[in-house]
Amino acid sequence: MKHVVLIKAKNFEKFNYAKFSTYTNKKGKRIQLIDANNEPCGGFEMHHAVLSLNINDEYDKRVYEFLKDHPLCNKLMKIEDLSAKEREQADISLAKADSVTKAATLTDGEVKDFCRLVGLNGNWDNNIRRAKLISYASDNPQRFLEILNDADGAHKLFIIEALDKKMLERVNGVYKYGSETIGLTQDQAIVWLKDNADIYALLKNELRGNVVFKAENDPVPVKLEEDKGKASFVAELEKDSK
Repeated sequence: MKHVVLIKAKNFEKFNYAKFSTYTNKKGKRIQLIDANNEPCGGFEMHHAVLSLNINDEYDKRVYEFLKDHPLCNKLMKIEDLSAKEREQADISLAKADSVTKAATLTDGEVKDFCRLVGLNGNWDNNIRRAKLISYASDNPQRFLEILNDADGAHKLFIIEALDKKMLERVNGVYKYGSETIGLTQDQAIVWLKDNADIYALLKNELRGNVVFKAENDPVPVKLEEDKGKASFVAELEKDSK
């Protein structure tokens, strides 16, 4: 399989010829090209503005290794690794396909939760919200997959919703639970929630409507009827993180 690298003149229109002679590299080592007959030669000549090399070919690789650090080559030419670029584009295309497929298979509850995490907020119906998320996944495949596989996704979503409900506050960039500072960053707030799992569980239940807190007193859990049909993205994340 070919691995194609292009050596291209920076000034494409004005280039007509260049000779790259034996040189001394930055470490003081003398670099000399070995020709196709395994004989040392005086250098390499270019008569065209673009040179295509297959660095999986033995001689082409010698030429590439000779030219890539050559002072004159660095001054006159630029190197473009076509195969690396093709692999990068292939990886992006595969990531897009993977992220779009996963976005399309999320439940409506999971889509709603995911949209909160990425800041896609709007009074949309389920189909429009899903379309928005699929578009986001296509445009930002790596970010989508990172969020999807984020072990702290449940805590991040909880913080967003708790801030909305004033159960937590953010004052001058500081996360607070009542008068207590729980973090200067979201990551620090997540650590606090993990370290205070009992408080986190009570707050989470209140957020879901399962617990009522009496004002100015310690939280007293009061069991409410639970919506057993609810399936959310955060529930899946919490299950996976255990």
